[in-house]
Amino acid sequence: MAATRELLIDTMKLLLWERGYDATSPNQVLERSGVGKGSFYHHFKGKKDLAIAAMESRTDDLIAEFDQIIAQTDGDWLAQVSAYLRLPRHALKGCRMGRIVQDPSVEDEQLLAPLERYFSTMHKRFTAIYSEAQSSGALVKIHKPEALAKLTLSVLQGGFVVGRAVQQDDTVGDVCESFLDMLAALKTN
Repeated sequence: MAATRELLIDTMKLLLWERGYDATSPNQVLERSGVGKGSFYHHFKGKKDLAIAAMESRTDDLIAEFDQIIAQTDGDWLAQVSAYLRLPRHALKGCRMGRIVQDPSVEDEQLLAPLERYFSTMHKRFTAIYSEAQSSGALVKIHKPEALAKLTLSVLQGGFVVGRAVQQDDTVGDVCESFLDMLAALKTN
């Protein structure tokens, strides 16, 4: 039974990334997963409950991915940020979480909760990196760590949006590299 629940969640994660919330139907989840309707409704009340579970799972996945990358980096703040921003990303596919934000139905508080948790956690993680770098004297103190964290997230999300708008898949990487060049200018040693 747990395997069926996880299959439904994993299928919904993919469909949310590919299609978004509004364009995904329970029937598409059933068709893609191969799970029967009775099993679907045994585990979830409906599309919204499944979407929340999928978004919570995706949030956990992405935060764990970030933490693993940071843990594998030598500790230098710029190396940490670079390792994360240089992950292979494709603008035309969109961000695995940010893609969902643009759907009108996501104004619902329950659907917004996993998104808010993801973005606020990432903001806290980047703020901590920049704060520690400033405290150690490795990063100039002309910008608040919180502002640099917001800018980091905005650069990444903006790269997805612009890349999709101009249909250039490498836009995310190009934008992140430009931002990393700017950050390198703030490094003190």
